[in-house]
Amino acid sequence: MKTTTLLIVLLTVWISWTAGSVKAQTYFYLGQIAVVPVAPTDQDQVQLQLIGNLSSTGSSITSASADVNGYTVNVALLTENTTGLTVIVPHTEPVDLGLLAAGTYTVNVTGFGVQDLAPSDQHVFTVSGSASACDSLIFASLTWAPFSDTGLLVHVYNQSSMLFDYPGFLLLADNGDTLAQETVNFFGIAGESYHTLTIPSGTNMPSSPFNGTLQLWTLFYDTLACTWDLPVDLCPPESCTEVILDMQNFGSGLATGSYLYTVREAGLTVATGTFILTDEQQYDQDTICLPPGNYLMELIPQQGPTGGQSSFGVGMGYAVPGPRAPVTWTTPSVVAFNFYSPCIEVAQSVPEVMDARLVVSAVSGLSTLFRTDGRALDELRVIDAQGRLVLALSERTARLQFSTDGWARGMYFLEARNADGHVLTARMIVE
Repeated sequence: MKTTTLLIVLLTVWISWTAGSVKAQTYFYLGQIAVVPVAPTDQDQVQLQLIGNLSSTGSSITSASADVNGYTVNVALLTENTTGLTVIVPHTEPVDLGLLAAGTYTVNVTGFGVQDLAPSDQHVFTVSGSASACDSLIFASLTWAPFSDTGLLVHVYNQSSMLFDYPGFLLLADNGDTLAQETVNFFGIAGESYHTLTIPSGTNMPSSPFNGTLQLWTLFYDTLACTWDLPVDLCPPESCTEVILDMQNFGSGLATGSYLYTVREAGLTVATGTFILTDEQQYDQDTICLPPGNYLMELIPQQGPTGGQSSFGVGMGYAVPGPRAPVTWTTPSVVAFNFYSPCIEVAQSVPEVMDARLVVSAVSGLSTLFRTDGRALDELRVIDAQGRLVLALSERTARLQFSTDGWARGMYFLEARNADGHVLTARMIVE
């Protein structure tokens, strides 16, 4: 009986010593608890970062999980230890909590082999509920589309993680009538973004400024996401707007050399410059300031044909492209564009029908002819003072250069006839 009692006592002592040894073994010492972001809102993905030290090179955290019960966050860690050097190893364990409702939360960290030494104030954090995804969507401007008289341009910056899937902007008058609507063509809004809204046919746009409502819908106009009630002023007091002129090679060899550009309005030169492309630089641009108007941009290579597939044109940057045309070497390349700038009165400050005239100049055996409205010359005839046909050709651009070497001195009559039968005439003198 005494022997049995002694064995029981010894067994009890051994079990107690073993349990104490296991309980005393620590594999991860938690020193700090950090919350990311530092000041989370109910629109943020929240993460806890458990910062501390492992007890040896053989110690590790095999799993970390979190359970949110009301405003209590219970974090459970599972550790293990294998053979390794007994040295302190710094370690940070991330624990994702996801979206949390607004409120103040308490953090409990448990697990076998874990000793929580983090300060008590780091076991509490607060989630703010004052922000929304729309608060992080910065509305920058609402203007007329620069190269269309039937569109508006919305400029926004998205600073949140929400993409606003398949977005569409809608502009309403103060009486609820639709003034302009975007056709959905983006997967979402990420960072800086431009959106073109089309003005429906027959819409009577109010005179600026006026009160309007800009709405952002998602999922192909299924869900209303954001609303801005704002005074709409489509005509800020600006005399001109910056326009970007550029030339770029899109491949199939290198395009090199100098390319002279000229921008004209009603035959008058308003800007000129040179694009330069090298082996290292296959893109060049220039910035000019233009008032609303009807323009022609002409490009003339200053050397013979080179490789590549180059084009040139106008725009407001990569996000708002304008008209473009391929670069040619046989005749000057021309881009015709109507520029409306951010300010267009309701009646439109740019005439819908441009003044169509033929402008011709003859210098040193070379004549230059172009249409001021940017339309193709089409069927062109040149007749001398005796009524004889001197030149007849078809030209699909608005500008043409031709030689008058060998022509008799005197007056010549030029006639350009479109497919619709519209005829323009001009006179020139060859000396």
